Amino acid sequence: MNRKKILITVTTYPLPSRSYDELVCTAGVMENGDWIRIYPVPLSFLIDLKGTGRMMNVKYTWIELDLKKRLDDFRPESYSPLNYDFKDIVIGDRINTE
Repeated sequence: MNRKKILITVTTYPLPSRSYDELVCTAGVMENGDWIRIYPVPLSFLIDLKGTGRMMNVKYTWIELDLKKRLDDFRPESYSPLNYDFKDIVIGDRINTE
């Protein structure tokens, strides 16, 4: 497994998907300063991130989860979640932008 700790800095507008309902591309910075792109991330994951049942702003939130390198993408920073149910995720602190 490839566990990574990531500060989420970018989420894209949701796109319809036959397999996952709606997807977003999520990107951020790892602890070592390298960029990382996580795709696909189901929109429902962002809605239920804190168990609120509503959409929340996940930008500038630290997360930790298991990822696998995407072999179908030429970008070296592209990864996919190992588990699409996100049960292995750890939600960390959120950085206040004020």
